[in-house]
Amino acid sequence: MLSRSLLFFQQLTIINSNRSLARLFGQPVKQTFGGRLKRRLRNVVIISIAGYGIFHGYRKYRHYRWFKEMKDADNIAGTRPRIVVLGTGWGAVPFLKHIDTQKYEVVCISPRNYFLMTPLLPSVGVGTVETRTVIESIRSLIGPRIKYLEAQCVNVDVKAKKVTCSSSNEEKSIDESAKEASRASSRVVIDSARTRPVFDMNYDILLVAIGSENNTFNTPGVKEHAHMLKEINDARRIRSAISDAFESAMTPLQTVDERKRLLQFVVVGGGPTGVEIAAE
Repeated sequence: MLSRSLLFFQQLTIINSNRSLARLFGQPVKQTFGGRLKRRLRNVVIISIAGYGIFHGYRKYRHYRWFKEMKDADNIAGTRPRIVVLGTGWGAVPFLKHIDTQKYEVVCISPRNYFLMTPLLPSVGVGTVETRTVIESIRSLIGPRIKYLEAQCVNVDVKAKKVTCSSSNEEKSIDESAKEASRASSRVVIDSARTRPVFDMNYDILLVAIGSENNTFNTPGVKEHAHMLKEINDARRIRSAISDAFESAMTPLQTVDERKRLLQFVVVGGGPTGVEIAAE
């Protein structure tokens, strides 16, 4: 029995030495299933720890760089020519992303603190696409070197090179907002008015990229009875109004004529937006 045990240990020693020599000379070594599994688990653990460390370090570096660039932008305020950009739409965002912030101090002013993918508004209005998928925070797009202020420009003094800005919702009173919301849907929640102080902003260069208004082409009754589709709130109102129409049509004891009236939708305009929302 003892001789067999010694023989087994001698063979095991020879096998281990042969594997070591094979590894030394670069020859393939046949491993058992347990050995391969152990080696792979060890590699997975090492890669996971290294990946977590790299990710955590990169995130810390991004936070540090963001706040450092924001602090640098505050320090250079008033030392470089100031460009004031009005708007956060298709015209303003490409300019803000490509402007050289080392040469200019850039300030963006807009009542809308996000960039809106307007071609997808018809899909939002009918519920095909969710609201969060068509908007992107303006601060994440332009970076920390450009200062963003949520306000609405109410006056431009060209001679003094100064713009006057106020709260983004001062134009519409609460009663007007309530009437507009009640026409769209009973489920629209009206936020309380936010009061912000009026301020002036001097500029050296002014870029106006506030977009345009809806054109009704003097079609009678459009402004009084139709829903416009320009902003994200318009798409929400249309979606709520369509949902309310279907729910009202499903009410018991509803007449056939009333159901036909509730489920009849009219699209004014045969352009890309009108065709898409009609097809959706």
